[in-house]
Amino acid sequence: MKNTAYINNEEHEFKAGETILNFVRRIEGEKLIPTLCDAPNLDPFGSCRVCSVEVALTEGGPRKTVASCHTPIGAGQYVYPSSESILELRKNILELVLSDHPLDCLTCEVNGNCELQDVAAQVGIRQVRYPEGENHLDREKDLSHPYMTSDLSKCINCYRCVRACDEVQGQFVLSMAGRGFDSHIIKGHDQSFMDSDCVSCGACSQACPTSAISDVFQSKAILAEEKTRTVCTYCGVGCNLEVSTRNGEILSIQAPYDAEANLGHTCLKGRYAFKFYNHEDRLRSPMIRKNGELVPVSWDEAYDFMAEKFASIRDEHGADAIAGISSARTPNEENYLMQKFIRAVIGTNNIDCCARVCHSPTALGMQRAFGTGAATNSIADLDHTDCIFVIGANPTDAHPVTGARIKQRFMQSSVTSIVVDPRRTELANYATYHLQLRPGTNVALLNMMLYCIIDEGLVDQKFVDTRTEGFEDFKNHILGQSLDELQG
Repeated sequence: MKNTAYINNEEHEFKAGETILNFVRRIEGEKLIPTLCDAPNLDPFGSCRVCSVEVALTEGGPRKTVASCHTPIGAGQYVYPSSESILELRKNILELVLSDHPLDCLTCEVNGNCELQDVAAQVGIRQVRYPEGENHLDREKDLSHPYMTSDLSKCINCYRCVRACDEVQGQFVLSMAGRGFDSHIIKGHDQSFMDSDCVSCGACSQACPTSAISDVFQSKAILAEEKTRTVCTYCGVGCNLEVSTRNGEILSIQAPYDAEANLGHTCLKGRYAFKFYNHEDRLRSPMIRKNGELVPVSWDEAYDFMAEKFASIRDEHGADAIAGISSARTPNEENYLMQKFIRAVIGTNNIDCCARVCHSPTALGMQRAFGTGAATNSIADLDHTDCIFVIGANPTDAHPVTGARIKQRFMQSSVTSIVVDPRRTELANYATYHLQLRPGTNVALLNMMLYCIIDEGLVDQKFVDTRTEGFEDFKNHILGQSLDELQG
């Protein structure tokens, strides 16, 4: 059977695993089927039903209404995304939502950038037919948090914030309480944002289609004149950021959904820690000490001063009296220029990088084991493994976005997770096994594990024969050790 289906009786090829929504949007674009509970980085949920379409098994056959976001497309199906009955259904759904939603768009921070507003306009809502009745417009705002805000009078119960906290960050702070008309979002044990376990990643704020959950920077407001794509420099994950600016001033930072490293997610530092760029204590120009006091100078004067000093030190004491320290937070091209300057211009090999402070042991070990000191796995590999072993690392603190991905996998019962750390880190709380060894016994522990693998015949001999060198010497070294001494 061909992998084809029909949109308004026109045949198109679909991809394996596609939902009806993905299929139609790939062919017809984003506008044909509106959604409210769907988001690019969340699993299909089907709570709002705005994405409903009609499906028939034959042309002209009986039609069934389904939610397109979580319904798989099937061979030979006929999809009708905008029939009269579907358009009327969407309009009725939106009217019900808006009957319990503030209609104060002019004073709302997301006016002009509100998904609810956009969808209402798309389905043709001009007024709400339902009479005013009991509602939730009197819910108090929660402004207790230094970064996050919530105004649940504008909540439409789409669950996107809950799912973002669960599926993206894995923090499980938000949940839905109550039933029916009393359903509402709660934080933690029905407490304030500040008192909950919120880690300020902002995933809920970015996911919310209204301003029910936002942040103190009003990051969904449309005040920005320009948006710039860049890469976060706080850690080595390489998260892509979208920086909104006006008059050269940063207003807010969001995470692009199409970024391979972070998939629309970022941590507290990447999203909210940007005020330092314009801090009053930040240097605005080069400074040279004159008469015992640092004074601002032009770049030309600074360059002349540095060139004169470098030349005089080299002439008097030799090139090896000078050393360069480069930053791991700068691009590779700039690091290349730095080492080229030190080696070719100054004439010394005294060039180093701050990454060696924490990365030199792993870089050396990986160089010897794999031939390169760089990482040998991609972040995407986390989704395809059934065992994760974490040793000498605390990713949820040091690399929060990747740490969140690891934590998500730890919480899946199909994954065996092992954390080796003297401390009880956050990941240790979720691990299948936490080996809480004494500080300084890492090598002994690893040698014991290797001893057991070899002694019990668990070696993948085919892998060893085709991918390694010197295994016999390594094997003899391991088996020559005493398990009693290693355990001691």
